[in-house]
Amino acid sequence: MCDVSGLTRLLGEPPVIGAELWRACAAVDRNGSVAIAPTQMAARILAHAAAGLTVADAARSPAVPLAAVSIRVLSAFAPSAAADTQEKAAKQDRDFEDALEVLERWGIATLGDLAALPADALAARLGRIGGGLRSHALGVDLAPLVPDADSPRFIERMELEWPIDGLEPLAFVLARLLEPLATALERADRGAAAIRLDLRLVDRTTHARVLQLPAAMRDPRVLRTLLTLDLESHPPPAAVDIVTIEIDPAPARVVQYSLLERARPSVETLVTLTARLSALVGETRIGAPALLDSHGPDAFAMRRYAPDATSSSASALQATRRGVPAEANGSFAVRRFRPPVAVRVDVDHGRPVRVAIARRGLPSGQVEQCAGPWRGSGEWWTHDAPRWDRDEWDVALSDGSVCRLFRARDTGVWFLEGVVD
Repeated sequence: MCDVSGLTRLLGEPPVIGAELWRACAAVDRNGSVAIAPTQMAARILAHAAAGLTVADAARSPAVPLAAVSIRVLSAFAPSAAADTQEKAAKQDRDFEDALEVLERWGIATLGDLAALPADALAARLGRIGGGLRSHALGVDLAPLVPDADSPRFIERMELEWPIDGLEPLAFVLARLLEPLATALERADRGAAAIRLDLRLVDRTTHARVLQLPAAMRDPRVLRTLLTLDLESHPPPAAVDIVTIEIDPAPARVVQYSLLERARPSVETLVTLTARLSALVGETRIGAPALLDSHGPDAFAMRRYAPDATSSSASALQATRRGVPAEANGSFAVRRFRPPVAVRVDVDHGRPVRVAIARRGLPSGQVEQCAGPWRGSGEWWTHDAPRWDRDEWDVALSDGSVCRLFRARDTGVWFLEGVVD
């Protein structure tokens, strides 16, 4: 990907520039492709859609040359390349392919058909993925073209005299390699955003591990601890002959502490703690909950925990509300039951009048007041995602409790979803 706007005086018009580029690429790979378009997204799509040389008219909209391109070309632009874990990348690939299948079932065959869809209606049905697909079909650049500067590589390599078969001696080798890397990062005012560890084994294979760090850091002791904990969960299958560590640099962090807040743990301490917990319970069982772009009940996902820069302002806001009753600021808390508890509900003229629960400690009794129903349904257009179709009620019972009930419309079964505190 390159910007050819400055080559007009040197080479000529875009067709001439494209011919020169194609001549240079064909000398290396004749099966490749070259495309010139007003935007980088349009050029990437045209390069994937057709082999050889493709030159789009710069005076026309980027969506015009993309109108006849098949919608299946968007499979090459799934957002999983930016995912930090393999599980997250696999889920993003599945969601992306499901969205393309939904569009094909709607009869959308080309990018022109996709670009003609209303943006609001498409986002309401497919969420953020639908909006991104439509932006691709219009040839819109979602990010600027950032030139790739020639940055120095931070890499250290050691060939061992004797193979190492154990984590403890390998930790000493890691410490010896990380010390000069940390010194080089400090001189360049950089921190480690990611660490790649390549272990050359005695059976001529390579055991590779990549650690994505939530914040740039360069403490060699912390980096060695993180690598050691990761190797405890993913040990090499054979003895190690060669150890190579490469660091992806990032600008160093500038931390400004506040005099009005309590001191919080450093990022290095939090990262080490999460790494120890991951080694103890597994990578998929620790993280931070994140809301999904869906109206589905209890729709959340577990993502990799990373300290948020906005947490200080959020904690300050909570501190100002500390000691204030929930009723005073109009906020309530709902204790949700996961999974929801099945209950028996007596209905009169379509409205619940009595709730009976077999389990002790849960609210039950006559319905004093009720509000509803609120009908919700979704995910009926997908194959593997859990669907929902239900009527929700908020009820106040005779025992003084306020509950949230819902009835599954496909089975007619009532459930207690939560209790309002």
